[in-house]
Amino acid sequence: MLQVSMLQVSMLQVSMLQVSMPQASPMRQITYLCASPPLLVAVLAFVVASCGPSSGSPADRARTDTKTSPAGSNAQVHGQAATRSHSPLPSTRPGPYPDRIVLNWARDPASTLSVTWRTDSTVTGAKAQVAPATGSPSFYTEARTVTAETQPLHAHRVDGEHVSANYHSVTFQGLMADTLYAYRVGDGERWSEWFHARTASAEPEPFSFVYVGDAQNNVRSHWSRLIRQAYTDAPEIDFLIHAGDLVNNAHRNVEWGHWNAAGGFIQSMVPNIAVPGNHEYGGYQSRMVEATIGIEGEASGTKMTGTVKLPGGDTAPFKATRSGPPASEESALLGTWEYGIGGYTGTLRVRNGQTRNGQNGYSATLQSEEGSPYPLQDLSVSGNRFSGEFVREMEQESGEKLSIHWHRQFTLPTNGPDGMEETVYYLDHQGMRVVGLNSEAAKMDEEVLRTQTEWLRSTLREAEQDPGIRWTVVTFHHPMFSSGEGRNNKQLREAWRPLFDEHNVDLVLQGHDHTYARGQTKNLKQGVSARSPEGGTVYVNSVSGAKMYEIKPDRWEDFDGVEMERGGENTQLYQVVRVGADTIQFRAYTATGAPYDAFDLVRPGDGGPSRMIERPPAHRPERTHENTLEYARP
Repeated sequence: MLQVSMLQVSMLQVSMLQVSMPQASPMRQITYLCASPPLLVAVLAFVVASCGPSSGSPADRARTDTKTSPAGSNAQVHGQAATRSHSPLPSTRPGPYPDRIVLNWARDPASTLSVTWRTDSTVTGAKAQVAPATGSPSFYTEARTVTAETQPLHAHRVDGEHVSANYHSVTFQGLMADTLYAYRVGDGERWSEWFHARTASAEPEPFSFVYVGDAQNNVRSHWSRLIRQAYTDAPEIDFLIHAGDLVNNAHRNVEWGHWNAAGGFIQSMVPNIAVPGNHEYGGYQSRMVEATIGIEGEASGTKMTGTVKLPGGDTAPFKATRSGPPASEESALLGTWEYGIGGYTGTLRVRNGQTRNGQNGYSATLQSEEGSPYPLQDLSVSGNRFSGEFVREMEQESGEKLSIHWHRQFTLPTNGPDGMEETVYYLDHQGMRVVGLNSEAAKMDEEVLRTQTEWLRSTLREAEQDPGIRWTVVTFHHPMFSSGEGRNNKQLREAWRPLFDEHNVDLVLQGHDHTYARGQTKNLKQGVSARSPEGGTVYVNSVSGAKMYEIKPDRWEDFDGVEMERGGENTQLYQVVRVGADTIQFRAYTATGAPYDAFDLVRPGDGGPSRMIERPPAHRPERTHENTLEYARP
């Protein structure tokens, strides 16, 4: 398993301060963005606070959303409501009756259905039954029984986790195409209810699916309304695509319980196609270490911007404000500054006094609400700029590992590279190839990136040469074109974008940036890889959960050959995608079912690149933090 060291703030050791921003100078509190595997994100605030769950223990809330690559953003939390906290929502313990029943496909969607479920460890003889669904209540007399494979979940391997369970899975094979089946799971005596599920057609018939970005935070309280609204609006969908970060803390049983509770019977009746995000990775154990965090900043009037230098060389930005302008240019830095990080705020005080030799001497201190000071050491001041560092005891996590729940919770294809089964794979569904990639593992390890890239090359080439494959859709977590400040994902873009261009990938579905962003690349007009200039791959980033960031001011201007044609902030979204022989209809909706974005991809008769046509409401004003209700961390 890939391993990357991590430092993380211990909220058991440090209580976070909440201070409202001055009304005369409203500055949003900073929320750090996710990057790759969990790494220490300590910041200016004498700590780095989690962008993460509002419920859970203090240690859970400390989990940061900045991981290996330089993270950070000007995404912000609005208003004093950001100080709200909630008691953790419970998640049921496993028992002898099945729960957490999730439908997948591990093989051909036209002839198989796969299902996983959980019980306590007393259930060892798990099995499942399946029968063609009919209107008669005696349909079950035609059911056949399949013995399940059982995998134990040993939660005690992870700090703070104690709930062990058995997970069971079956793949029903030899099913008839385009047929409604009823299935149930249990042990022969204790059964679940019967669920309906339909196999895919063996022919390239029209179909539809729902795509969602990060559920991640407040899943049971907030994501639930979105996924249920999506199913209400489009109950005919054939499957769901989850573009990573289904939960916030990879190994936490309670969060996976919330994900299952939020989706409920929907996830038992509609197959789930999921790829892991950075929050599906985390260490098992941790220990406290002493760490040095560097800070540098620049003041301008009532505002300050700067950078926090994290252990290991990564960086994150910060912002701060004060109530009034400086008395002079010489005092640009002096005074008390208020800053916010991940919904938590604090103060930075900069003073000027006399040293023993009569020279001016600056000092600066970070201070928490209860008065714990963190003096800046090796402080250097030049005009309106400063730099220094402070020392904190922080939590160091063991090497990164995929969630202990992933392989047990899902039964996904194993046709990807060796060692990446169920995280890198493809499925062919009624004339469309869906390719899932593990961008988090690729970002952590260059060899893993190369392996995935070569597999991707052969998979896309095969799809392009197959006359039965009309469309190609790729999904992974980290955006090819990031909408968040301080994010780039350059290595992924350099490795995968040329393959998407070369093999006419139609649609790339991503998450991670907690905004909405959509645009189409411009194809090359000349050369050996020339493609029609009228068409190119459409890239979409979206967010379905409760955590919101800002779009960076330059949008996608720093990326070649692509323009962000539609953006959105502070809005939970789901996307309904309807696939036909020559057209893909892509429609984005808010959590209340209001239309937000729409376009069609039209494939010409010669099989060339698809052409995008925007539809209403694509030209309506974008939703931003300024024209929506203030964002307060739920």
